[in-house]
Amino acid sequence: MPFQDVDETDVVEVPRQPTAFERGARRMFLQDWSLKLLALAITLALWLAVTGQNEPLTIRTPVQLNLIRPSNLDISNDPPKTVEVVLNGSRANLQSLSPLDLVATVDVSDHAAGERVIRLSLDRVTMQLPEGVKIESFQPSTIPIRLEPRIERQVPVDVKTDGTPADGYELYGINPAHATVRVRGPASRIEALQKAPTETISLSGRNESFTASRVAIDIADQKLEVLDPLVDLAIEVGEKRSQKSFSGVAVRSITGVEVRPATAEVILRGPASVLYELRPEDVKVVVDMSATGGSVAGLELPPSVKDRVKLLAVRPSQFSLIR
Repeated sequence: MPFQDVDETDVVEVPRQPTAFERGARRMFLQDWSLKLLALAITLALWLAVTGQNEPLTIRTPVQLNLIRPSNLDISNDPPKTVEVVLNGSRANLQSLSPLDLVATVDVSDHAAGERVIRLSLDRVTMQLPEGVKIESFQPSTIPIRLEPRIERQVPVDVKTDGTPADGYELYGINPAHATVRVRGPASRIEALQKAPTETISLSGRNESFTASRVAIDIADQKLEVLDPLVDLAIEVGEKRSQKSFSGVAVRSITGVEVRPATAEVILRGPASVLYELRPEDVKVVVDMSATGGSVAGLELPPSVKDRVKLLAVRPSQFSLIR
């Protein structure tokens, strides 16, 4: 039997079985590694997001200005309605800001009348901000205002109309229930106001008189307060008027004495249909002889036309007594 050298014999090693720790580590790090990597990424993102919510941020945002003025003064110029404020706080607190928070109230009630420059400082401006949000500054940091005495006065009503009445008719006149309205505001603006215009009243197609109730006074200047904001209007529309001359009209004095000349020429204005029906004998000129030269005191007209006809001229205009 041949002999075999021990050194030439192949030795087969038996693989060692992994320990329980090694098996657990393998399952932890190698099995479903893609899902575990995704979970790690999500966790990291959430951690960064939560951490970032607490880091302080600085933002710039517009805020509305609310000026508290002295009780007896008005602001007559037009200061800016908004300014920009620089705020500092956490992202969460800044994101919780509402429009009601973005109002800056500035107290100028301690200022006297005149041109003033108001500094938007923390001791003068108040804002209702969430806890943790602080004001750093305002842009612009100052605003100019002009404080004037507040006054009130009566201003004539100016009725605005558009359109035209129906064919054959015209506007005779407009009579407001009150000729003036009360307006209050800064002295310079009140003094510059000449009339108080109304909203526009349409006359289109009108063929008779009418009443417009509770018509609004429409003053464009927002600095002025209308204390009587509504007015009633009586609007008179009637037949188109014309002129007509009447010759040989009888003349008499108030006292009944005879005057010279005894007749006169009269020019009347009124609705065409009324003037057409009127005759010279329907009209009498009345003169006052107590005045120097005997001046015209008026006309005698039939009651049905008395308020519809207007006297334009009498020729001659002076009369004398018959002696």
